[in-house]
Amino acid sequence: MAHRTYRQYQKKQRGRVVAVQAALGVSIAALTVGIGYASLCIVRGQAVLPGLPQALAAWRPFSQTAGASGAPAPGMLPAPDTKEGPAPALDAEAGVLPAPSALSVEAQGGAAGVQTLSAVWNTPVPLVEAVPSVSDPRLLAVPENGRLSDEYFRDALFIGDSVTQGFGWYPQYKDWMRVCAYKGISPQNILQNMVGQRPDGTTSIEMWDDIKTQQGVANIYILFGANALLSQSDEAFLKYYGDLLDLLHGQFPGVPIYVQSLTPTTLDYGQKRPALARDHLRSINEAVAQMAVSKGFYYVDLWEVLADGEGYLREDLSGDGLHLRDGSKYRPWLDYLAAHTVYSAHNAQFALEEGGVYS
Repeated sequence: MAHRTYRQYQKKQRGRVVAVQAALGVSIAALTVGIGYASLCIVRGQAVLPGLPQALAAWRPFSQTAGASGAPAPGMLPAPDTKEGPAPALDAEAGVLPAPSALSVEAQGGAAGVQTLSAVWNTPVPLVEAVPSVSDPRLLAVPENGRLSDEYFRDALFIGDSVTQGFGWYPQYKDWMRVCAYKGISPQNILQNMVGQRPDGTTSIEMWDDIKTQQGVANIYILFGANALLSQSDEAFLKYYGDLLDLLHGQFPGVPIYVQSLTPTTLDYGQKRPALARDHLRSINEAVAQMAVSKGFYYVDLWEVLADGEGYLREDLSGDGLHLRDGSKYRPWLDYLAAHTVYSAHNAQFALEEGGVYS
């Protein structure tokens, strides 16, 4: 009897040992597979646990307010991180004044919306989270910040196509404004360093070579879209435009880049060329605004000064439905830019005594 009981005990022990060995084998196999997967992800530059940040974000209570933990308050984007750590708060001495609460509130649901959007346009480096999606790109535009004199534009660089060339055509501007604008081109042409025609109508030059050799640039204003939208898809235009903005940022580090909205067209012009019709341009401008601020650049809404109440190019400014009629029609555009700048010590030296953040 005792012998039988001992044999049963040994049999149970052997079963336990086999089960433990099997479990250990499965664990070792799973660990081996996991290490191999992680190594492959690292080699490919992929996230090992791609869903973890979203899961943590979903778990964090939305109503959490900023406190000792440093979590962002509702409606506020977190400060972008740099290699040296979180970016410090900006002030006038650092080069950019905190955004005033002059932005439209209605479409974003009150004061929280103003805080979110003002945080966006006041961002000096690329955002770490997505830009808030808005149906009106004006909500991402630089608000009115006082007024600067024309001297401010002497060390600014204007980049664009024939719409911008007017600043280099007319005697009111061509002798003192710096314009790298070329007829009939798109961002892709500049990226390929193709030959373009300068505003003087006679000089041809490799366009990127012309731009990158500019010296003493303090601010950059860029505007593209009309030619690209007539010759390629919206997605292709935005892709090449984004690549050109990145290239400019690398070539002119630390120089503020103002991305201007595509200018409006007349009703008749848009009917003949649907790619440049009012509603399509509005959609493109929303995408351009989102792209600009997501990269840490500034968006300027020219429709506030060039469009009429219906969203078409003002008849008193229009020449052919797309371009402005003459040099005098560029004056409202220039005055608008002079009143919509981001505060910096450099810009402040050109301030006029008309109030705003510069007074």
